[in-house]
This record gives sequence, C-alpha cells and structure tokens, in this order.
Amino acid sequence: MSNQDQFSGNSETQLIEKSAQKKSNIEIECEEIDRISKLPQALIVEILSLLPITDAFRTIILSKDWQYFWTCINKIVYDNEECGRSDSSIVHKFISLMDNVLPILSFSTIQKFSLTFVFRYHDGVSYFPVIDKWLEFTVNKKVEDLRLNIRYTVDPTEHDQPYSLLEVLCSSSSILKLNYENCRILEDCVLNWTSIKSLTLEDLFLRDEHIK
Repeated sequence: MSNQDQFSGNSETQLIEKSAQKKSNIEIECEEIDRISKLPQALIVEILSLLPITDAFRTIILSKDWQYFWTCINKIVYDNEECGRSDSSIVHKFISLMDNVLPILSFSTIQKFSLTFVFRYHDGVSYFPVIDKWLEFTVNKKVEDLRLNIRYTVDPTEHDQPYSLLEVLCSSSSILKLNYENCRILEDCVLNWTSIKSLTLEDLFLRDEHIK
C-alpha cells in the first residue's frame, strides 16, 4: 500500500470516527434539551389542544409517555377541507380516524369543537349521519364553543338538501359561543339557546320564523 493510499485510508477512518462522535454528541444534546417532555402534563395537554385533532393524535409516536396526553384535550379542531378535494379514500380514512378518536377522549366536557367539513356528492355517500354523530357527541359533552362550517363541492339545492342541524343542538343549554355556516335549520325546529353569548350565522338556510 502506498503512503498516499494509507493516508487516504487514515483520513476516511478519522472522518468516520468524527462523524460517529458528532452524531453521539448531537443525541446527547437532544436528550439534554428535551424540555417539552419535562413540562407539566396539564401544559402539554393545553399545547396539544391548540393543534388539529389529527395532529394531536399523531404525537403518540413520540414516546410511551406521549401515548395518552392527547386523550385529555378538550378543544377539538377538525378540518377536512383539504381532504375533501382529494381522493374519496382519503376522506373515508379521515372519517374513520375521527370515529375512532372521539370515544377515546377522556374529558367530561368539551370547551371547543370546530368542524369544517366538505360534502362530496359525487361519492354517492351521505355524510349527514357522520356529522350528526359527531355533533351529538359534543352536545352530550356539554360543548361551550361550537363552530360548524359545512362546504359543498356542488350546489346542495341541486342534489340534496343542505345539511340540517340536529334538533338537540338547537336547544343546547351549554353553548356560549356559536358559529354556523352553510347549514339548514328544519322548519319545525325550535331554537332555544338559553346560555348563548356570541352568535354568528353565515349563509344559513332558514325561514323567517327562525329569524324572529
């Protein structure tokens, strides 16, 4: 072996050793500065509450300690607007995730529930029962802040009636803040929001009797 080859081999060995040492130092530093995991559980849960529910759920992959933090959140933000314009299989996976996530949540009351959902009529699937089930869950959990924004890929009056609010939701006594968009209130529905402090209605399908 020539001196040049020997020198080249030594250089490569030194580079590998330095690279391994550098990686080891980075890992040690990362362990030392993992301050998030050392935060109080209540603060971690509050941080997760600021994320969309699907992102909060994904934190279970971080470590064993993080497997259950997300189940304690009481603010649910659920938005499939982007998925609604994707392949139908993605939308169905999105719905399946929500169906499995909600029953696992451990809180007794919901502070906030924000739902944006796109109805895809060309799928041949009725999403009405899906929305009904989620909203009924929030009513049973005494939701205080509710935002419901229904969007449609086509004009809903051309194919089917727009989504109609659940009757139990129209008489919820726990709701303090309410925002409805692109929904319909049934003709025989009685509106009775006794605790409401903030009300926003946009592009609503309703009768003059409801306005009165």
